[in-house]
Amino acid sequence: MEAYPIEVAFPDISAHADGNTGIAYVHTFDSGQPGPHVMINALTHGNEVCGAITVDALLRSGLRPRRGKLTLSFANVAAYARFDAAIPDKARFVDQDFNRVWTAAKLDDLATRSSELDRARAMRPVIDTVDLLLDLHSMHEKAPR
Repeated sequence: MEAYPIEVAFPDISAHADGNTGIAYVHTFDSGQPGPHVMINALTHGNEVCGAITVDALLRSGLRPRRGKLTLSFANVAAYARFDAAIPDKARFVDQDFNRVWTAAKLDDLATRSSELDRARAMRPVIDTVDLLLDLHSMHEKAPR
């Protein structure tokens, strides 16, 4: 596929590393009012900058829910840290596609490890409590019309 030039700056997300959930890069805000737990997730793939830009902006803006809970997260930060605009696909993941680790069989098989499995296992306690999850993806290649 034809690659487009990458013309946006990748944000420094290190300010969000501590999170507030005990899980790095995961922030949950509880309104104290009944309602759904909604999660907005960025960086399922380390080269998908649009989600990182969005979640970074939401965290910096101080967005808080009026009802329910809101979780804002950066998933595959290890892959994101490897990003190089000259070879963007190399930062898609470290060991395996993060989208492909989300089965109980894979997550529960502690004999198998990868960067993505370790991260998914760390995030799982929060993800298991979410009612609605918006996983932000973006692409850097020309798509068919």
